[in-house]
Amino acid sequence: MDIKKLMGTPTTVQVSKTINENKNARTLVFEISEANHQFKPGQFLMCWIPGIDEIPMSISLWTPPEVGVTVLPIGEATNVFSALSTGQRFGIRGPFGSGFSLECERALIIGGGIGMAPLRPLVYQLRENGIDVTALVAARTKNELLYIDELERLAGDGFDVQVATDDGSAGFKGLATDAAREIFQNARYDTIYTCGPEPMMAKLHMFAKEMSINIQASLERFMKCGCGICGTCALDPTGDLVCVEGPVFTG
Repeated sequence: MDIKKLMGTPTTVQVSKTINENKNARTLVFEISEANHQFKPGQFLMCWIPGIDEIPMSISLWTPPEVGVTVLPIGEATNVFSALSTGQRFGIRGPFGSGFSLECERALIIGGGIGMAPLRPLVYQLRENGIDVTALVAARTKNELLYIDELERLAGDGFDVQVATDDGSAGFKGLATDAAREIFQNARYDTIYTCGPEPMMAKLHMFAKEMSINIQASLERFMKCGCGICGTCALDPTGDLVCVEGPVFTG
């Protein structure tokens, strides 16, 4: 591992466009040189907001030269970051992390809230690989669903989209875990890919174990370096580093 390179000066990029994904989340699109940044779905960037902080952000769009990160404003850094407009600049390091394994025969992708962000490139990659995919997009309410219009336009020919909302404002009324059980009544999958609230993923892990199928879950943790040096993202009790061994873990 070239620590000096990983911890080097961020590459400056410029926002080329912004996309309002729902009432709160916003995607910042920028351009990079693909030759200098190899990517696997599930990896993340360390994004430097000058004068504020450097924060990890899942890559939600990867169609080089265009790359995007979807930001949900929940604190000082993400509030400033999500408010950037076309032409403004920020810095990136990465991509970092392990990413998703693409070895599967039939996939169920379950994204809860902003957790759909790292799963979006996975949908495209698995479909490109000829894998049948069902995407379950879940949120507390209809206004918090991510990428739903885009994904529904892709539906058909081996790709299905399902929706679940806690309040029943769209699709299945109830938790994503309950919606997953209903989906399994009509179809079988050998792998679940998921990202979202950890209680949701913990229940999905138990469900996958019950069904004897593979599950890959993307975890979120506070981190400073992104490359295994600072240790702030270590998991208890294993000590696994989310930025290196993860953010994707297989159960």
